[in-house]
Amino acid sequence: MRICLVLFLLAVTGIVPTSRPWAETPSLPWQKWEPALFDRAAAEDKYILLHMAAVWCHWCHVMERTTYKDPAIQKTIGEKFIPVRVDQDRDPALSYRYENWGWPATVMLDKDGNEIFKRRGYIPPELFQKLLTAVIEDPSALRSFAMGAAIDPDTVALSPQRRAAVEALVLKNFDRDNGGFGDTHRFIHGDTVEWALERGRALERNADPAPWRDVAAKTLAGARRLIDPVWGGMFQYSDRLDWSGPHYEKLLNIQRDAIRTYVLAFQIDGDPAHLDAARAVARWLMDFMRSPEGAFYTSQDADAGPDLHGDAFYARSDAERRAGPQPPIDRNAYARENGWAVASLAALHDVTGDPALLEAARRAFDWTLAHRRAPNGGFGHARATDDDTHLGDTLAMAEAALALYRSTAERRYLALAVEFGDVIVRDHRDPSGGFMVRRPDPGARGVLARPVRQIDENVAVVRLLNLLARNTATPALRTAAEHGMRWLISLAEDDLVVPGALLADRELAREPAHVTVVGGKDDPAARALYEAARTYPTRYLRIEWLDRREGPLPAADVDYPDMPQAAAYACANGACSVPVFAPADVHRIVARVDDR
Repeated sequence: MRICLVLFLLAVTGIVPTSRPWAETPSLPWQKWEPALFDRAAAEDKYILLHMAAVWCHWCHVMERTTYKDPAIQKTIGEKFIPVRVDQDRDPALSYRYENWGWPATVMLDKDGNEIFKRRGYIPPELFQKLLTAVIEDPSALRSFAMGAAIDPDTVALSPQRRAAVEALVLKNFDRDNGGFGDTHRFIHGDTVEWALERGRALERNADPAPWRDVAAKTLAGARRLIDPVWGGMFQYSDRLDWSGPHYEKLLNIQRDAIRTYVLAFQIDGDPAHLDAARAVARWLMDFMRSPEGAFYTSQDADAGPDLHGDAFYARSDAERRAGPQPPIDRNAYARENGWAVASLAALHDVTGDPALLEAARRAFDWTLAHRRAPNGGFGHARATDDDTHLGDTLAMAEAALALYRSTAERRYLALAVEFGDVIVRDHRDPSGGFMVRRPDPGARGVLARPVRQIDENVAVVRLLNLLARNTATPALRTAAEHGMRWLISLAEDDLVVPGALLADRELAREPAHVTVVGGKDDPAARALYEAARTYPTRYLRIEWLDRREGPLPAADVDYPDMPQAAAYACANGACSVPVFAPADVHRIVARVDDR
């Protein structure tokens, strides 16, 4: 049995890349990554050396200052290789293809695009020279690998046995002393912690919630040690099991997962420590990561320079930090990272009511819509062009639009989310199963001609499309969600541990929690009901505000009576609760019909 603990690999190996100007290495002629490289490699009888790095990555810096500066290595590369350096944040398709090789990732390919060698992490000069020589002497292509079992076209749900097996493997790898998973690194993986939070609510029949409550409580408590106590924000991970060894880079995906899980934990149990943690993480986004135009930047490096590493810098007070050099901030504004920031801040606004959070989310959304939406309707990663559109960017902006719809009840956000969802189905659906990051470039060869499907993104696509289908009564979106679910099922059948698939599976099988507020949007009483409704403790929520002046609801499947005052209803399976008129009663009526 082959067991790949994907949830441990994703964050540790740098699922979210970043970019800023590289440290120069003028003596090594790095080339641009493009299809023409393979024609050049054939003409010059050379191999392609692909060096992928994250600019916040300490060992990437070290490898560039040592290994790639070595004269003997430079000579060998010049004779037999075309060296290509990729800021992996600029090319999500390439980044996701090699994310499990970590940063720096070293990949050597032949002129036909076949992989000869792959290695993760820092490689010292002596070893690197031997590896270059070995490839020159034996350029045999690596065996190809297909991820996932055969897809069953008639299956759209995990079997009870497979669901139990995935849960058992997650619990087996849980560190009962410290929280977190595995025996190396500690970090928050959003889908895994969300599943633990949901399962800990005792909503599954005949299931013991106690182990899952322990998973969530200990992991979230430990992860608070990764929050920067001075500037806020969460460091990427700890290399000590007790969460005391932070790696100091701050990445947008880490902030997204942290905010959304701490918000959900607070919604479930009301512990103010969870809300304090979410606010602390968001503080860094608000104070350090916004451009004057309202867009969000991408990341902050771990180190303030080669002689001022993160452990020394982040031990300083605020005044001491500001008095000298600071870890550089990647000031690129990518659609994906902006979508993550928008959805996170909107979720925090929902439980705090802080208007500054909502305003920041709106501004970033509007900026990204104006500056990153491509002519084909999707989102360009770094520019508003069709050739730069990727699944993750359009997906993140669709999630952001849906989050803003929950926060505001403004129907334009739901309409945009549906538009973006339709683009995902049109442009990223892989006929063989799941959703691909992007279609391979024309003329791509070898392994590069095969599309990349990223697991976390496929989980998010299934959940997004299903919830959009529930909110709009659109069967085509539901069908597309089921298409993605079949690929996730194939991974589980191939013994891949995908906790997010548990969430997607359960949501596809159930109606979302459904609450409708009926009343004018200028009515303070209706607004109070809506503010209570949007804090219901689940991300899987169908929330509506029926102001009859705006016309029927997008999914008008219930006829609500006219009432002399604003009212809230909870509905499920074609039936609704009696109306309630006090905000304190909203959660109670929704919980009664929330069959999960």
